[in-house]
Amino acid sequence: MKRLVIIKGGGELATGAALYLFRAGFRVLLLEKENPTSTRREVSFADAAHDGQKTVERVTCHLAASLDEAKHLLKNNELAMLIDPEGKCIKKLAPKILLDAILSGAERHEIAKGCAEHTIALGPGFCAGRDVDAVIETMRGYNLGRIVYEGYASRRDNAAGQVGNVTNTEHLLFAPIDGTVESLHHISYKVKKGEPLAIIHTPNGSVTVAAHLDGVLRGILRDGSFIKKGKKIAEINPTMRQGECFAVSDKARCIGGAVLMAVMAWAKKNKKRGFFEKISDRDMFD
Repeated sequence: MKRLVIIKGGGELATGAALYLFRAGFRVLLLEKENPTSTRREVSFADAAHDGQKTVERVTCHLAASLDEAKHLLKNNELAMLIDPEGKCIKKLAPKILLDAILSGAERHEIAKGCAEHTIALGPGFCAGRDVDAVIETMRGYNLGRIVYEGYASRRDNAAGQVGNVTNTEHLLFAPIDGTVESLHHISYKVKKGEPLAIIHTPNGSVTVAAHLDGVLRGILRDGSFIKKGKKIAEINPTMRQGECFAVSDKARCIGGAVLMAVMAWAKKNKKRGFFEKISDRDMFD
């Protein structure tokens, strides 16, 4: 299939990359697990795994029930998702571009050079030039969005960064125990310090997770999700306006643009002229 890009993951940064690639005319297939645990659900296509589809900034991602249905969606220039965390479909579809956007932070080698003509990964865990062809820097700061062709991205990946005078540990909330999440508020809700945000239920009882500061609830796990101890359950932004919870972040846009640039630079260098041809009447700004 011409101009096919497969993205592993459907979280906020994967969604940013998918939006840039899709609007530029690529066919994009997202691979997710059955129960994604993205907190920034209003700007993540991951929720399509639960609801069958998810719209972010006027682009809708459709969940395919099978590989054949995914092919049909892609051929009709629809953004598609398939439940395939192990990437079993990659060999069958033989994409030109493969992007790993799972961002586990650990050393990972689930994809490797040769899985596609050009392989890209976000953040730490992959070595550019050995594991993949390129790595995109995800740590906030001067190098955010930099394309690394040799070596690693920064290993200390400060995924959320500092917001105003508030540090990571203050505006991110992590699960104190394993359990099932009962969310008490919707995304964009204005919270007060000390206010309960969620309850984690376990066979031995329940634990309440409360806000550490005043602000807007910009992300929280889906109600009924199972969470492991130490994993992110919610995030609060003390300076964000409520409507901004529904817009892709500056970081996701920066990384999405970097992924698109990495793809186009590879296509130009390798004279992949088909990557520059219009494949539909879709306006990239519709």
